[in-house]
Amino acid sequence: MIPYSTQDVSEADVRAVARVLRSGWITQGPAIVAFEKAIAKEVGARFAVAFNSGTSALHAAYFAAGVGKGDEVIVPALTFAATANAALYLGAKPVFADVDPLTGNIDSKDAAKKVTAKTKALVAVDYAGRPAALRECRALARAHRLVFIEDGAQSLGARYAGKLVGTHADMTMFSFHPVKSITTGEGGIIVTDSEKFYRLLTLFRSHGITRDPHVIEKKDDEGAWHQEMHALGHNYRITDIQAALGPHAATRRC
Repeated sequence: MIPYSTQDVSEADVRAVARVLRSGWITQGPAIVAFEKAIAKEVGARFAVAFNSGTSALHAAYFAAGVGKGDEVIVPALTFAATANAALYLGAKPVFADVDPLTGNIDSKDAAKKVTAKTKALVAVDYAGRPAALRECRALARAHRLVFIEDGAQSLGARYAGKLVGTHADMTMFSFHPVKSITTGEGGIIVTDSEKFYRLLTLFRSHGITRDPHVIEKKDDEGAWHQEMHALGHNYRITDIQAALGPHAATRRC
């Protein structure tokens, strides 16, 4: 029987996880930062924010895009449930656009017909890892001032117009479930060139709590412990144990 997918875990990966287990940092530590930097470097993005799943990463991206109650998010009719569900989590409505029968990817012309005054974001899915018509989708998003999000769950390492997937959209999600290009057991990441989106993504993945001196409202010197809650976020953090698997795999696959 041919398996749907099998993960590739090397001895170097095993040693990396063992180092984390001995380090004292099994979560919220340096392995996550190293993983994020490795992915950002590989795809050519300024920022990367890791999450405990691709679904939570999408949820965070929609939040960063400003999606909320009463808004609409255009998604392809052929995709995994999370692409649409992430809009519902925020009280928005997923609007389904037809797909190209040859590629399974969103039909930008049909998507254009679905844009309304309530549309906040356009989401293209790279079905089976084949990049969508990113140039057309980006143009459509810009024409209507929409945030363009690429669900690249399966397309880490793929190229479009000579560039790696990860720099064509305002935000791009990659998944690290074992059936994807690389795995951290479970996990996902958002890459972006926007510092604004980066700050909102990091806020959302950790309960909406921040210690960032650039955004805290109480400016008095309260010490390093001071933190503020700025949004209703979630505990969507990935662990250092998971992240330790990522850098080696990213280098091998991208």
